[in-house]
Amino acid sequence: MTGKETFVFNGEAVGFDFLDFWRFHYSNIYDLQDKIAEFIVSKALGVNEAQNDQYWTLWDVSYRDKRIEVKETSYYHSFNQEGKVSKQRVFGITKANGSYDSAKSGNSEFCRQNDVYVFCLNTGDTREASNPLNLNNWEFYIIPTAVINEKCGNNKTISLGKIKGLGFSAKRYDEIRAEIDKIIDTM
Repeated sequence: MTGKETFVFNGEAVGFDFLDFWRFHYSNIYDLQDKIAEFIVSKALGVNEAQNDQYWTLWDVSYRDKRIEVKETSYYHSFNQEGKVSKQRVFGITKANGSYDSAKSGNSEFCRQNDVYVFCLNTGDTREASNPLNLNNWEFYIIPTAVINEKCGNNKTISLGKIKGLGFSAKRYDEIRAEIDKIIDTM
């Protein structure tokens, strides 16, 4: 879609379009950071079309025949009106079964369905400092899922402290592709 698609009534344009809808409902970028993180990682990898537009998709980005799961967190949240910011951050790593069809067929083995995790942290702790469109506000922690499986077992979350404790350091936007390529090349 381009955003210029118009709403019609009785075959006539009514004076507003899809972009107007987007502005009305989805323009609070602070509440869309999970989708923005997926977009940023996809763009860093040269992927130009969303691959997880179905809510039951078990990973976010396909790249070089590998499945990449993008998780996001931030210090600033638009709903936090008191301005208190916890520096402890946690990412979800819950196991899932293969698909809706496999659940129907009785194959309900739960495992992590991706090959690589990209944990995205927006580091700003105020609205001004956390603009998600400023790529300098992001840190990216890129970890093979095999490491998560080995070190985290059945845990449903992993903390930023644990990620750092495992020896993974933050990458910048311009380092995402090289780091993922390096991981994939060793698989």
